[in-house]
Amino acid sequence: MRTALLRTIARATATALIGGSAVVATAVVTTAPAHAATGTVVTDGGTGVTIRSGNALSFASVGTQPNGPVEIDCQIYGEPVTGKFGRSLIWDHIPGKGFISDSYVNTGSGGLVAPLCTSNPRADKAIAWYSARNGSTAFQGYCEKAAENSYGKTAIHASAKANWNAAVARGEAHRGDLNPPKGALVFWDLAAPYGHVGVARGDGYFWATSVNNKIGLAKLPYFNSYLGWAWPNF
Repeated sequence: MRTALLRTIARATATALIGGSAVVATAVVTTAPAHAATGTVVTDGGTGVTIRSGNALSFASVGTQPNGPVEIDCQIYGEPVTGKFGRSLIWDHIPGKGFISDSYVNTGSGGLVAPLCTSNPRADKAIAWYSARNGSTAFQGYCEKAAENSYGKTAIHASAKANWNAAVARGEAHRGDLNPPKGALVFWDLAAPYGHVGVARGDGYFWATSVNNKIGLAKLPYFNSYLGWAWPNF
């Protein structure tokens, strides 16, 4: 059994698969073949881990996965959770049930052990947040705040550049990659020293502030000095 450790994000070559169609707030997910991997749920209290309808703690509970063996048909990056096996952004999809945080599952690895799910409920909510504010100028000069707010967070990083630098320091920055998966944060080295950030739609487009001086949708790279992408670490 692996020891508790800080989870790191594996650079999966199948990352682009996440750009498929999404199913919001539901435990039914189109995936690769069933039971792609197995693990063991372990919690200190022995009561099991909460199953949620999406890959974040804000999604509704749809049951409990008891301690013991569990089948995983796909995995997705989502809200970081600290559990029995350290801190992880990975969420495991349990066939016919929903998502559980991989931080409570012993899979023998700190990275992905199953294919990426073809839906990302948390990313869908972030994209919907921007779409609902299309054309708004309320966040001009506050691109990092907009990106964090789209994920239900605030005051995590002082600026987009600080967010990018943190991803670089963690070894999780995908430099220069113009094919970010749905929900990934995309960064530019603009407005020194603050930088710029948006959220990828998964099809070569992104949402951000300052698109024609307002929140809007544009095709990458759009701005000059594109840096790359990273999964939100919040």
